[in-house]
Amino acid sequence: MFHHKSLFACILSVCLCAVGFAQSEPPTTISLSVDKGFPLQVILTEKLRYKENETVRATLAEPVFSFDREVIPRGSQLEGTITALRKPGKWTRVSALLNGTFTSPRVPQITFHTLILNGGKRIPIDTYVVAGAEGVVRSDKKPESAGNALTSTSKKSGKDLLKKAVVGLSPFQSQQASAGTRLTAVLQQPVEFGVADVDSEAFADIGAEIPSDTIVTARLVTALDSKSTTVGSPVEARLIRPLFSQHGRLIYPVGSRLLGTVTEIQPARSRHRNGQVSLSLTTILPPDSGLPGQLLPQNITGELVSLQVNHEMKNLMINKTNTARIVDSKKRWIAPAWALIKAERSFGASADSFDEALLGAYRGKFLKQFAGGDGSGLGLPASISGAMFPPVGIGFSLYGAARSIYTNFLGRGRDIILPETTEIEIRLSPR
Repeated sequence: MFHHKSLFACILSVCLCAVGFAQSEPPTTISLSVDKGFPLQVILTEKLRYKENETVRATLAEPVFSFDREVIPRGSQLEGTITALRKPGKWTRVSALLNGTFTSPRVPQITFHTLILNGGKRIPIDTYVVAGAEGVVRSDKKPESAGNALTSTSKKSGKDLLKKAVVGLSPFQSQQASAGTRLTAVLQQPVEFGVADVDSEAFADIGAEIPSDTIVTARLVTALDSKSTTVGSPVEARLIRPLFSQHGRLIYPVGSRLLGTVTEIQPARSRHRNGQVSLSLTTILPPDSGLPGQLLPQNITGELVSLQVNHEMKNLMINKTNTARIVDSKKRWIAPAWALIKAERSFGASADSFDEALLGAYRGKFLKQFAGGDGSGLGLPASISGAMFPPVGIGFSLYGAARSIYTNFLGRGRDIILPETTEIEIRLSPR
């Protein structure tokens, strides 16, 4: 009897030790940081005048995550300065003068140096700034507005367009960006947010099979350009939001890598044929470091759901074959039609006085902002001299019509350019 009791006590002791050992397994320490190259999407909170050393204030448009948690909430404040004002090329300045604008255009060089969290904590950062995303392109849908870019404006109401057109007639233009302008501040150095102790149980489902039709948010690490990228080129994107299961278990943390290749490239060609890019994402794997053990990559099928685009790519669309392509706006028919009407009218025109010619030139400049196009490309001097001297006007009108037709129908189309800061949504399914 005593022997059986001793044996039972030994077994119980071993079990309790095993349980105690399992419970005492130390947690894994994870570094919480935002990597160099990460694009912060920010919105100006007040009007910004283009002056060197001018203070720039903005708010964060989208939250930022690290590993499995939010580290920078949406609405956090940023402070920066205009460090320099870059002058554009000579042709840009000449073009502005020809169109009656005597203010030399300037492009501000902005850097944000301080991040202010909602609790008031100030964190030093180092960034460079580029124009922000102006729209979101979704599969087989038209772009959705995402705010203003630094050098262009998003879709506006008729009243706003009228006000802009009237202001545009002034020979002296204010150099500023309005409140609400959207910018992208790219980190030049990583930002640290301390560490987190994560229980081993939290890692149990990392790398598990992804449910079908799971949509993840990522950013391109590989820039894509239909002019220079080749078929078969590798493509990489990284998650900027953690992926959880339906039960709230972490499957893939921030920084997990999506890998694939470019499957089709069509550069822009003559006769206004635009570029196309098609890619295939086939693999997802956790980050290279920070996780216990070694996890194998998972084979997946990835389809583009959306892209954030700037003004130059505003007519980009994604079709059902996972191909991004530029679709020309129907407005491109307006400028050639208007140029042909002007050319036809020029044959029966009489000579105007200087005052009449000047008024007509500014009236044409006003209408051009709605019709699009740039006429002959020679601006107000050509309009004024053409109205005063009918033979000259006929020549300029014919040249303008030919130029407009070539630009909109015969010339080279536009290439697709997606920088490495491009935010994308991808629909994933196991393969």
